[in-house]
Amino acid sequence: MALLDIIEAPHPILSARAREVTDDEFGPALIQLLADMTETMYAAPGVGLAAPQVSDSRRILVADPGFEDDEGKTKKGVELVAMVNPVIVERSRDRINWEESCLSVPEFYVDVARSKEIVVEWRDGAGQPQRKTFSDFAAVVLQHELDHLDGVTLLDKSSLLKRSRYIKKQAKRAKTGGR
Repeated sequence: MALLDIIEAPHPILSARAREVTDDEFGPALIQLLADMTETMYAAPGVGLAAPQVSDSRRILVADPGFEDDEGKTKKGVELVAMVNPVIVERSRDRINWEESCLSVPEFYVDVARSKEIVVEWRDGAGQPQRKTFSDFAAVVLQHELDHLDGVTLLDKSSLLKRSRYIKKQAKRAKTGGR
């Protein structure tokens, strides 16, 4: 397994809609990518990672919303999902508000209203169809990662003022070598 580089906004890959994975792409190479993405997500540390965040513009994501329990104890892998071509097929009208952060938008937080429960259909790395219902934090994590597959980041969920301040701050950091 290998750690992948996580790109940061406003990188153009992050604002483009990811393409579907084709039938001929399923198999060992895709399964390896899912393993590498999972390792990268845990090392970051994070609870979700979409392929565009690691410079791969395909509709792929990994998530482990149960990575830590309420007492901060690690439960790595218990709720891990690896999704190829995921689609939300049902969503509840009930909403949940969550202060979200993102590995591709470091040190940035936005309150986002999401569906409290979603049903997702996807294929695993071998191409087998899957379907599952996700609620609460798990639903938030998956909706966040699915946004990445549609070219939407937390910057797009924030006010224009907050977004422009963040981009200016990041540009200044890049010029000064991160200081």
